[in-house]
Amino acid sequence: MTDSSQFGRKASLFVIRPSVTAPGSVIPSAAGALDLSDMHFTFKINQADVESPNNCVIRIFNLSDGSSQSTVQTIIKGEYSRVVLQAGYENGAFGVIFDGNVRQFRKGRLNATDTYLDLLCADGDLGYNFSVANQTLAAGSTSAQRTAAIIKSMNPLGLSAGSLAPSTGGVLPRGKVLFGMSRALMRAEVQTQGATWSIQNGKINVIPLDGYLPGEAVVLDAMSGMVGLPEQTDNGIKVRCLLNPKITPGGLVKIDNKAINQVLKANPNAAPVPFNQWTGIQLLADVTSDGLYRVFVAEHEGDTRGVAWYSDLICLAVDAVTKKVKDFG
Repeated sequence: MTDSSQFGRKASLFVIRPSVTAPGSVIPSAAGALDLSDMHFTFKINQADVESPNNCVIRIFNLSDGSSQSTVQTIIKGEYSRVVLQAGYENGAFGVIFDGNVRQFRKGRLNATDTYLDLLCADGDLGYNFSVANQTLAAGSTSAQRTAAIIKSMNPLGLSAGSLAPSTGGVLPRGKVLFGMSRALMRAEVQTQGATWSIQNGKINVIPLDGYLPGEAVVLDAMSGMVGLPEQTDNGIKVRCLLNPKITPGGLVKIDNKAINQVLKANPNAAPVPFNQWTGIQLLADVTSDGLYRVFVAEHEGDTRGVAWYSDLICLAVDAVTKKVKDFG
């Protein structure tokens, strides 16, 4: 028997006036948003625990486009520029899987009767590309204070603090000048902490390289939405499941290890093969004993009137004893 909470797909799509609310905030009332939830649309979202902004491509079918005040024209003219996409299930998990700004448009026609409008969206790219810090911190500043100051410089362009790792950097004996592109300052700061930073739905997350976001692991097995069989690769454990808004880069999933397809491994004690210089040096992602993994990449794909409704993940193992990511511990 499968999980009954994953029946009955549910999705909502809002395009929002830029002056109403900032990314990451609540969805405004109907007066400030255009609700396209009843339209047929598809989406493909790429999310990862890297500093480059996440992106999303949404295709909306058969919007009105017959006058200067039509739905297509008001979107293209920039009256609505923020997108909030929610997905999940009627009786189960449902939540925001993408919140960002529309960057490009494309109108097209599938056939004589069906048209579409493509929206290419990015999550936090304005704050990432254009935020500048210009501040001085007094002597004795901590890593947490420097991180907070850099994030504050991104606030005017729609970014705010999300989940921040506990400060591991030292106290500076002298004052610190924060001047330049905020993203470059953030990159340097998190490197001193041994961490990564990323933008997820308008929020900045800072996570230790060998750590993960707080919260409960999402269970993935044949009963809870796993599709096919997970596979061990040199990049991580690849797994597909039914679309789940609870899964986010940096979070934890729990996979049934008995279902993971492992690859052929070279015998480390075997004699070297002259024509294969890489024999015995295979770099493969670890498979844990308890099935706990950290998500590094999450790709959500859906079609409100079609088959696609999946989340594709690439994960790294978390050690059962140390509770740290093995490849970085």
